[in-house]
Amino acid sequence: MKALLKSLVLSTAIVLPAGSVLAQDSLKLIMNWTADSAHLGFAVAQANGLYEAANLEVELEEGRGSAVAAQLVATGQADIGLADAGAILNVASQGAPIRIISTIWKAGQFGVISLESAGITSPGDLRGKRIAVAPGSAQASLMPVLLTKNGMTEDDVEIVSAAQSAFLGLMTTGEVDAVAETPENIVVPLASEGITATNMYFYDHGVPLVSLSLVARDDKLAANPDAYARFVQATAEGWQKAMADPEAAVAALREVFPGGEKSEDALMQAATYSFSSVCPGGAGDAIGATDAATWDNIYEVMTTAMGLTDAKPVTDYYTLDYLPETAVTCP
Repeated sequence: MKALLKSLVLSTAIVLPAGSVLAQDSLKLIMNWTADSAHLGFAVAQANGLYEAANLEVELEEGRGSAVAAQLVATGQADIGLADAGAILNVASQGAPIRIISTIWKAGQFGVISLESAGITSPGDLRGKRIAVAPGSAQASLMPVLLTKNGMTEDDVEIVSAAQSAFLGLMTTGEVDAVAETPENIVVPLASEGITATNMYFYDHGVPLVSLSLVARDDKLAANPDAYARFVQATAEGWQKAMADPEAAVAALREVFPGGEKSEDALMQAATYSFSSVCPGGAGDAIGATDAATWDNIYEVMTTAMGLTDAKPVTDYYTLDYLPETAVTCP
């Protein structure tokens, strides 16, 4: 497939007469939610002309959830979606002709968060502790997997069912020792009050899961594969540039999405966690690329703990064909 994409680019260059200009390919991206730190790389690519340089006219549209984004792509109302991989695979498992072409958050931000004073630094420290989990959330399915992977069962902890909106109060009053959530929703607001919290990621402790990923329809990919490859490349370059200068990245986000509610300080704090999800392997990690072996591990977790049917092989849900031939790496 990569050889085909390269051939298409070369053949296009050959047939163009001198001085001619190709019409830009238009692509509409529907995001998972309203603009925040999860979208810094896209805003940088847009504001700094990286999409334009790739001969793309890109429309970035804020979304209403990952499941909605995946459905809009499946029905052809958007060319590309940014959505949580779990939501994408659930939609695809029901027959939607869509697949993941790049993993932006290569590691999900789900984790077990506790106040620094609680002294919880490893899964073993959870024994005998009270952990708040929102019913019906992804974390509710992942907590038993985390415990099992680390030699424990649910009998070793006390799971407290609570709404996510109650987590901050439960932690600060000492009613629970930890919560299963994302750092942006817990660590960042606590930090604004001068309270230090620590995050223990699921993916660091035996539960690998990619999160926000780019998804497209099979027929649209087949119709214009080169445009999608150029989009993936320019997006990876946008994230690379965003990590090199976070302040400029936040400014770009505000320029592209001027109606955002979050403060500059909140976006800067959240950017740290977003960047760690884009680059879980640190400097030199390939942006947007999750290898086949990791996908196999992810599929095992999703089919054994999260209700995904195993009727189709994991290779039906993703492709590596649209990734840059030369990896765009984390700074």
